[in-house]
Amino acid sequence: MGKTQVAKPTRKEEIIRVAANLFSQKSYHDVTMDQIAEKVGVAKGTIYLYFESKENLYLEILEETYEEIESILEKEIAKKDPAPQKLKKMLMLIFKFYLENLDVLRILSRDETHLIREHYEFTEHWRVKGVRFYQKILEKGINEGSFRPVNTELTALIIFGLVRSVMFFYHTDKSAGEIAEEVFSMISEGILDPRYEKPAFGAV
Repeated sequence: MGKTQVAKPTRKEEIIRVAANLFSQKSYHDVTMDQIAEKVGVAKGTIYLYFESKENLYLEILEETYEEIESILEKEIAKKDPAPQKLKKMLMLIFKFYLENLDVLRILSRDETHLIREHYEFTEHWRVKGVRFYQKILEKGINEGSFRPVNTELTALIIFGLVRSVMFFYHTDKSAGEIAEEVFSMISEGILDPRYEKPAFGAV
């Protein structure tokens, strides 16, 4: 049998890849279309055949990212696994995706949503959907008896913020699976030692 042919990236895909790498290294305003064209090895006019502006190119990088991770998570949410297993798998998929897409992770970690109104709209849309993914799992777990009754909106926000902080600021050589195990353990077990005797409410 012959070797599997790997599809060569299209010119548009190559532009997006190069641009994502540049945006990950510099702030949005410090990247120019001239720099992107030079890195791709084409005339600047070629870039404009695919993207009408730098803003358009930047937003397409974000849109592709959100659509891809959203598709991955929706498939996981649709499965009939018990909620704890589903939550752990979802965490692993999120960490795996971003570890494999470090350029995009660096772009998101810059939090430049104030620069472009559409950028803010994209990230806010993803935040709402991301929180809702966790909320669905929590509701499923409560209904099946695997999670104790909690405020699902608040808990989903806490998990979303925790995962986001780990992605951006936890520097480690651990695999996505190992990180997911640690985060899942923190979510499911908390930090209080079961042997600790809780003080009465209001006690110092």
